[in-house]
Formats: sequence, C-alpha cells, structure tokens
Amino acid sequence: MTSQHAVVVDPPPAPAPPAPGRAARLLGRPGVFAVAAGAAATALMAARIFLPGPIGLADNGDGPRRMCALDSVVQVDPGSAPWWAYVNFGYVRAQPGECEPAGGYRSSAAVLLRLARPLGHWLGLPGEVDLRALAVLFCLLAGLAVGVFAAALRGGLPTRSLICLALFLVVGDSIFAGYAASPYSETAGLLGILLAAAGATHLGGSPRARRAGLLVLTAGAVLAVASKTQAVTMALPFAALLLFAHVPPARAARAWAGRVLPCCAAALIVATGAAAAQWQPEPFKVINPTEVVFVGLLGAADDPAAAAVELGLPADFAQYAGRSWWSADPPQNDPRWPGVRGRMTYPTVARFLLHHPDVAAGIALGAVEDFGAARPGYLGSYPVGAGEPAGSQESRLAVFGTLLRLLGGGPLLLLVLGLGAGAAGRLRALRHHPARRAFASAVLCLAGVTAVQFLTAAYGEAVEGVKHQVFAICAAGLVLVLAAAGLCCAPRPGAAGGGALPPPRQEPAGAQEHEQEQARRQPGRA
Repeated sequence: MTSQHAVVVDPPPAPAPPAPGRAARLLGRPGVFAVAAGAAATALMAARIFLPGPIGLADNGDGPRRMCALDSVVQVDPGSAPWWAYVNFGYVRAQPGECEPAGGYRSSAAVLLRLARPLGHWLGLPGEVDLRALAVLFCLLAGLAVGVFAAALRGGLPTRSLICLALFLVVGDSIFAGYAASPYSETAGLLGILLAAAGATHLGGSPRARRAGLLVLTAGAVLAVASKTQAVTMALPFAALLLFAHVPPARAARAWAGRVLPCCAAALIVATGAAAAQWQPEPFKVINPTEVVFVGLLGAADDPAAAAVELGLPADFAQYAGRSWWSADPPQNDPRWPGVRGRMTYPTVARFLLHHPDVAAGIALGAVEDFGAARPGYLGSYPVGAGEPAGSQESRLAVFGTLLRLLGGGPLLLLVLGLGAGAAGRLRALRHHPARRAFASAVLCLAGVTAVQFLTAAYGEAVEGVKHQVFAICAAGLVLVLAAAGLCCAPRPGAAGGGALPPPRQEPAGAQEHEQEQARRQPGRA
C-alpha cells in the first residue's frame, strides 16, 4: 500500500568551502599584505623599467635648468643626441661657468636627485648623477605608496590583490614610467600625487592609522605641489581635503583637538604652494604668458589683428599668431617688444577670455584632445645603446594608456568628474562610517586634482599641452582605482582598523557615587 504523503528528504548540506591555508591566512593580515604588496610593486616596477634594458624619457631642453641645481651637466653618449631622440642617463660635474646661476629651477625634484646621487655611487653607476639611480628610487617610493594603500584595504585576499594590481597598472603605465629616469620635475609630482592618495585612504582608520596617513599625505602633497610651478594649483584640493579631516593627536583627545593636525598640514601645503609660485625663474614669468597670448589666443582667434588690438598690441602683431617663444622669428625679436612686454600677463589673458568665451571653449576642447593623447610622441624612451631608432617609444605596459585612448579624453574626464561628484554626494551619508568616508573623500580630492591640473595645463601655457596634462591624467587614473577600492575593499563599520574613533577619555557613569559608597562602608577612611 502506497502512502499518500511523499516523504521529503532534505538534501545533503553543501560541502563547506576549504579553509584557507596557513600561508593565505598569514598573507590576508592587513600588515603582512601591505608589506607583500609594496615589495611586489617595487620588484614589478623595477622589472618594468629595467628589463630587458633601461628606459627613460629624452630631454626636451628643460633638463639643464633642473640638473644645474646639482651643479651637473649631461654626458651625451657616443652617437646619441642631447635632446628629443635618445635618453642620456649620465651626468657629470659642471665646469666653472657651464651652469648659469640664474638659470636654475628650484623644485622638490632636487630632493630626489640628491638622494639618487649617493644611491648611484653605492650601486656602482658612473658619473656625478645617474638617472638610473633615480629610477631605482622611484621604484622604492612607488612600492612604499602601494604598500601604504594596501594597508587600508579590507576584504578577500583576491579582491585586494586585484585592486593593488590595478593601481600598479596605472602607475607603471608607459604614460608615466619614463619619467622615473628623466631630468624632469614631473618625477616628483607623480610620486607626490601617488603618496598623497595612499595616505588619504587612512584618514578614517584608527587614531594611529590616521596620524600615519596624515604624515604620508602631507609629505606627498608637499612633494607634488613643490615639483613645478604648474603643480601649485594642486594645493587647493589637498588642503580642502584636510580641512574636513579629523586626526586626533592622542587616542582619546578632545573632539576639537582632532582638527589641529589636519589644519596645520593644510597650512603647510598652502604655504608650500605660495613659495613654489615664487620659485619660477624670472624669464618664464614672461615666457609662459607670452606663449598663451600668441599661440593660445591669437592662434585661435578668427581675426588675429582685432584680437591683438584688444590685447593692447599693435594690429600687425597678428603676424606672430601661432608662434611660440622658441619659434623662428618669435615675437620677442620685434623691435617694439619692450613696449608691449608689460602686456604679457595672465590677468591680460583672463580678461580676453572672459570677453571671448568661444576662444576659451576652443582652448578647452584642444586640452581635451591633449588629455586623450596621453603621451607626447616626440620624446624618445631608449638610450642610443639599445639599438632602437631615434625617437622610439616603449610600450611595455600600456593598459591604462590604451583604455584612455579607447575611451577618449572627454569621456574619461566626464567619468572622473562624475565619480568625484558622486563621492561628494555620499559624504554626508557616510558620516558615521569614517573608513568608507575616507575613500570617498580621497576620490573627491583626486577628482579635484584632475580638474585643477586640466585647467592649469589648458590655460597656463599653450605649448607641449600633452606633456603638461600628465598630472591630470595620473590623478584621473587614481580616481578610478580609489573608486573601485572604496566599493570593494573599504573597511565595513566595526571592522578592524575602521569604524568611529573612541570617545574622549572620561569618568564612567556612576563612578563618583560608587566611590562615595565604598568610603562609607570602610570605617576610618577620610
């Protein structure tokens, strides 16, 4: 006889996932993972730059102004060229009079070069300074930044590893890697942006993590802002980030004390920017706006003669439209130049652009194209001994650059600014989740760096636009990585290293009444 009720048998439980091995558990610890990620990034960056042979970036003529700060001049390799085509790694001590005292360019990059000089001697590299030693230092500092960033990540080991790999693919891209062994101040600026971004991710962690993150962020921001005059505008987003940060000087300090250290750091960054703005050599205070006037404004005007008159110049100065300071027959060679030199200022440029928004829009569109081009095509990557044709450029790692060219400069800019706006909108909602808020704040800050550097490169100088967009492009790439990290690897509330700060130290509730009761129960106690 068959029962009318079917017997329901529960399916066997699914097998539990295998527990991670001891090595995986050890590597999953935040501190161990940070050290491993930093060491791996250092090794990978060194392999990326030095294997199968070292690469760098050829000098465009700016090198002597920076290398003379170390009283050094380039040693051109046999068969090489000093500019454009080949990289020359070696520099020797300058002979008396070979470096002009007024021609030097003060920059935080000089600090890196001074560190690279003894490092090169220790590595057995010839000459006074060798740019290959600077590349080694670049690898070490980039690895440090990746390690600091990795220490802020939480979640599964594979996810954290992928986020760190994404960071390496941005920083190690061919857009940026050549600067590691170059005489350009962009080396310091790129490293500074990377260190500042890594430090910013810790501003929502434990008190100790916040203090360490603030130190790294401040050092990176100072390094970036002081790298060159163009970078001065980066002080604004970095300082704005710190004005809203909370970093207690002690584990249980009062609430207001948490504003002191970030405000001091913001003041230091702004003061560095103000000082760096004055470091620009006197000739370039005229050269740069002159190029904007003749290349950027007259070169884009429908009626250059009328535009020249509006700028306070003789109408026939329109003949110099599109000519830079370095062109054949430049405007400064005109006999009337002393009378118009005073018109070569940024206020003059700003007034013209306010009255001609069509010209301003045209310059912005050209800057978007420069942003999308990503990398100047006229600077070689190889030394002459590599056997590559003159001016050849390496592309050993070009994932981010390929993505940028596929998307185009405009869409990527819109994406980055959109991510920054989205992060700004989330800050209030995340006010009780400081660890996640720190990632959102870092995204907003780096989106701000992208915006100010895009505008500075667009309107600050009208030549080498692609090269001048490098800081904006770097910050944009970091925004993508930070946004992904905030989505996948930011500490959850209550996770180790995240969550709210401990309250200020105070007496427990009822402590005074308890002490009085104990005193009454003990005869003879005063």
